[in-house]
Amino acid sequence: MKKILALLCFLPLLLTAQNHSLKGKITDKNHRPIEYAAVMMQTTDSAYICSTTTDSLGCFTLPQSRARFIIIAQQLSYLPFARTFSDKDDLTIELTEKENILNEVVVKANRPLVKAEDGKLSYDLSVLSEKKVVSNVYEALTKLPGISESKGVLQLAGTSGLTVIMNGKPTTMTDEQLKTLLQSMPVDRVEKAEVMYSAPPQYHIRGAAINVVLKRANAYSFQGEAKVKYTNQYFSSYETGANLRVTTPKSAFDLIYNTGNYENMQRNKTISEHTLNTTLYDIRQDQRITNKGWHHNLRGAFEFNLSDKSSLNVAYTGSFSPNGKGKSMTDGNYQSSLSSQEGDDQMHNVSAQYKSGFGLNIGMDYTNYHSSGNQHLNSETSSSKSTLSLINGQNINRINLTADQDHQLKRNWNLGYGASYSYANDRDHQFYQEVKGIDNVSDTRSRLEEQTTDFYFKIGKDNASGASFSLSATGEYYTIGNYHKWALFPQASLSYTKTPNHIFQFSFASQKQYPGYWQMQPFETYIDAYAVVQGTPGLRPASNYSMTTNYILKQRYVFTLFWERTNDYFQQAAYQSNSRLMLIYKTQNWNYSQQYGINIVIPLKYKSWLDTKLELTGLNMRQKCDNYFDIPFDRSKWLGLISLNNTFIAGKNLSFELNGNCQSKAIQGTYDINGIYNIDAAAKWSFCKKRATLSARVNDIFNSGMPNVKVRFKGQCLDMDTGYYTRNIEVRFAYRFGGYKEKKGREVDTSRFGH
Repeated sequence: MKKILALLCFLPLLLTAQNHSLKGKITDKNHRPIEYAAVMMQTTDSAYICSTTTDSLGCFTLPQSRARFIIIAQQLSYLPFARTFSDKDDLTIELTEKENILNEVVVKANRPLVKAEDGKLSYDLSVLSEKKVVSNVYEALTKLPGISESKGVLQLAGTSGLTVIMNGKPTTMTDEQLKTLLQSMPVDRVEKAEVMYSAPPQYHIRGAAINVVLKRANAYSFQGEAKVKYTNQYFSSYETGANLRVTTPKSAFDLIYNTGNYENMQRNKTISEHTLNTTLYDIRQDQRITNKGWHHNLRGAFEFNLSDKSSLNVAYTGSFSPNGKGKSMTDGNYQSSLSSQEGDDQMHNVSAQYKSGFGLNIGMDYTNYHSSGNQHLNSETSSSKSTLSLINGQNINRINLTADQDHQLKRNWNLGYGASYSYANDRDHQFYQEVKGIDNVSDTRSRLEEQTTDFYFKIGKDNASGASFSLSATGEYYTIGNYHKWALFPQASLSYTKTPNHIFQFSFASQKQYPGYWQMQPFETYIDAYAVVQGTPGLRPASNYSMTTNYILKQRYVFTLFWERTNDYFQQAAYQSNSRLMLIYKTQNWNYSQQYGINIVIPLKYKSWLDTKLELTGLNMRQKCDNYFDIPFDRSKWLGLISLNNTFIAGKNLSFELNGNCQSKAIQGTYDINGIYNIDAAAKWSFCKKRATLSARVNDIFNSGMPNVKVRFKGQCLDMDTGYYTRNIEVRFAYRFGGYKEKKGREVDTSRFGH
C-alpha cells in the first residue's frame, strides 16, 4: 500500500523520469508524512549519486543505478537518517523527532500548520485535529483558522459566504446534507483542506471556498462506519446512520444513509410600539414555534479510474422529509393565535463528471425538488376574529452543464478556459381555501425560468519559491423573466514565498449572489394576526467584490486584511407598516453592504497537554438603502470578535475541549444587535484500538449565543428576543470497521429552494 501511494504522489514526474526509478516515502513514527526532507543517494563507498526533497505527502523518487546504495535523509525537526538499501527494499523511512534537553527543559519543534499553494491556504487536517475532540471531517473543518459555524453553516472570517467543494467539484447538496456527508467521513480519508478566498474559475463557483481533497484509493478495501447520535435542545432527537466504502485499484463505491427524527422549540418575545395614524399601539406578545418530523438522506457514488489520469464519477443524492409538522402559538395583550402547518419535501439529484488525461473535464448535474404543504390559522384580537386556511407548493427542475480545458505549458505556465450553462424552472402556487376576517389576500400561481451562461479564460504561473500568480475573467449572461444582464467577473491571486517562514498572499474575487426562488414570488403568508411575510417580485441578484491579503509567519500564524462590498445586497427585515397594524417581514435590495477589517490567528501550545488557538477579528461594517419603505438608512458600526479554543490532552485516547467566543454590538439595516458570548465544552474517548469513539458536547452552555435585537429608527420602535432554548447537548457513538488488504497479482445546493 505504501509503495502504491508513493507511486501516485509522483505520477506527474513519470513523464520526465527515467524508465526505471525508485520510489519512497518519509514519515514520522506516527506514520504522518514529512515534507521538505532532504534525500541524498550515495554508493556504498559514499560517492554522491543524486539528491531530491519530499513533497507534501512525504514522497520522493530516485533513479535506479545499482543493486546496493546508501540513502541519507534529513529534516531540521528530526534526527538524521542513513542506511544501506537494495533495489528490492521497501523505501519507507521513519524519522525520529529531535528532543534537545538543556537544564531539564525539553524543546520540541512544532510542525507547520499551513502552507501557501497556488493561491490557496493548505492544511493537513489530520495534524490540525490531532488529539482534539474531533471525530469526522466536518468537525475538523471547524478547527481551521478563520472558520466558524453558525446555524449549521460554515463561515470564513472576512467573507459574506463560503462554499465547500470536494476534490475540486462543487457540491450539489444542501448545507444540512453536506454536513451529514462530512460527518460520515473519518478525518484520515482527507489528504488536505484548501482554503481559498478567491476560487479559480474552473471550480464554477465564485468567492471564498474550502476544497476537501480526499485520498485516492488504489487497493482492495472494505471499510465503513456505523453511528448513533442523541441531541437535546428543549426536546430530544435521535439519529442513526452508516456509510460504506468499497474500493479496488480501478474503482470505488460509496454508500451513505442517515435517518432520524427532529423536534425543536423556538421562543420569540416581541415588544412593538407601533404608531399608526398618530395612535400608539403597545403590542407585547410571546410566540412559541415547534417543529417535528423525520428526515432521510441517501447518497450513492461510483468512481471508475479509466487510467492513471482519467476518471468517471457518477453520484445520486436523495433527501426526504415526509409529513413534517409545525405549530406556532402566540399570546399577548393584542392577540391570541394558533397556526399549524404540515409539509412534505423531497429532492433527487444525479450528477456525473468525466476527467480526461489531457486536461478536459466535463460535468452534468440535474436536480428535482418538490415541496407541498398547508397552513391553518385561527387568531383573535380584542375587536375581531379571523380564520385562514391555505395550501402551497413548489416544484423545481434544474440542470447544469460544465466543460473545462487546462493546458500545462513550459516553465510552469498554465492556461485554462471553459464554459457552463444552467437552466432552472420553478413553479409555485399558494391557494386560499378559507378566509374570514383578513383582507387583501389572493391566490397566487407563478412560474419562473432562469438561465445562466458563463465562459472564462485564465492564465497563471506556479513557482515553488518566489512569486506565483493566476489571472482570470468570467463573462456571464443572466436572464430571469424579463430581466437580462451581461456581467464580467475578474479574479486574481498572487503568492510570494520569501522563505517557508514568510509567505504573502493576495486575492481579488467577484461574484453574484442569488435570492431564493420563493422570495421572488408575489406571495403573502401570515405568521399570526400581527406578523406577515411578503414576497418580492423583481428581487435582483447581488454583486459581490472582495480583496484579501494574508501574511503567514512560520507556517503557523496567519494575519489577514480583508475588504468586501456587496451591491444590491438583499436581506429580510421587519418593518412596522404605516398603512395597517401589521409587522411586515420582507426581503429587499439595499444599495450596498460593506465591511473591512483584520483577522489574526495565533496557535499556542503548552507542553503536551494543552493546545490553544486564539483568534481576533476587528471590522467596520456599513449598510445603505435609499428605498427601504419610507425610512431610508445609511449606517455604520465597528465591532470586534474574540475566539479562544482550548484542547486538554488527558491521555492517549481521552481529550477535553473548552471553547469560548464573544462579539460586540453590531447592526443589520435598521436593527441594533446586542453583544453576545458563547461557551462550549466537549469530551472524546477512543477505544477498541481507536475504532470506537464516544463523544459528548454541550453548545452554548449559558443560553447566551443569540442576541437581542432592537429597532429605534425614524419612528420604528421594536424589541425582539429569540435567546431561548439555544443550549444544545449532543452525545455521539461511532464505530469504524474494515480496512484494506491488497490482492496479489457530489452535493446539492438547494439554498434557493423552499418557503
